[in-house]
Amino acid sequence: MLLMMTVVGLYTLCSLNDKYAVSKAGYNGSQLTFMMSAGTVLFLSFLLPFADRTFTFSPVSFVCIGLIALSKYLEFAMSARILETMSVFELKAWLGINMFLSYFTDVLVDGVKVSGVKILLIGVTAAGLVLIAGEGKKQVNYKKIAIPLILYLAARYIYGPVMKYCEGYISSTMTLYFALIVLAIVTLPAARPWRIPKESPEGVKGMLIVGGCKLPNAFGLMGENAVAARSLTNFSFIAPMILIVIFFKDLFDKRVKTSPLSAAGGAAVIIGIAGFQAALNMG
Repeated sequence: MLLMMTVVGLYTLCSLNDKYAVSKAGYNGSQLTFMMSAGTVLFLSFLLPFADRTFTFSPVSFVCIGLIALSKYLEFAMSARILETMSVFELKAWLGINMFLSYFTDVLVDGVKVSGVKILLIGVTAAGLVLIAGEGKKQVNYKKIAIPLILYLAARYIYGPVMKYCEGYISSTMTLYFALIVLAIVTLPAARPWRIPKESPEGVKGMLIVGGCKLPNAFGLMGENAVAARSLTNFSFIAPMILIVIFFKDLFDKRVKTSPLSAAGGAAVIIGIAGFQAALNMG
């Protein structure tokens, strides 16, 4: 639980930074993907001596690297398009769908015993997410972002299983490290990072802010990989927990108006997540 909370804190900061990169700095999908991948690789390079560096020259290792590179590309590129019209709060709400997929993946693949209480609590969490997302429909054109949203959710879902099942061939840290290097190289021509300060309203300041946030992102990714290796369900709960933090931030921010439906949805999410974690601890 402590590891999950640490990851949630780091990722909340990164999520708000992503919104800044898209809405204020004006980065497109290629620019955001390059900044995130290249910046994270830089900081991960300093963390590698303290991480598991297992790597075997096996087709499985390279397939895992390719799948994670694809997953991260879709996550970064699609989030850049989605966050143009959707808040970070609502995007994290939609990720609640992955809780169902991850829990039943644990059940079907790892033989985790089905629990009616856990399914009920996932349902309570999902109901809260539906309320939050439903309230956001008033401001978001879902026809425009339907495909990017589906691709984003799929990318986030496959990340956990790939990281979990590549163990024994290549460590999660090395998988991520090489995948991000691939992404940085592939997106370099389109991103043209040397032109970003001139094209962005935030100039050099924006690059420093977005690039500097990749340090907590690097720590968060390593923690997320550790969570995914233990439980895909816990991995899927990271995003809703970020949602809770953003919910309380917005609740006490006088500049943000929280509707009764969003408040009710946030309360339901908190109850569902807290209850599910308690159920996991009790076995």
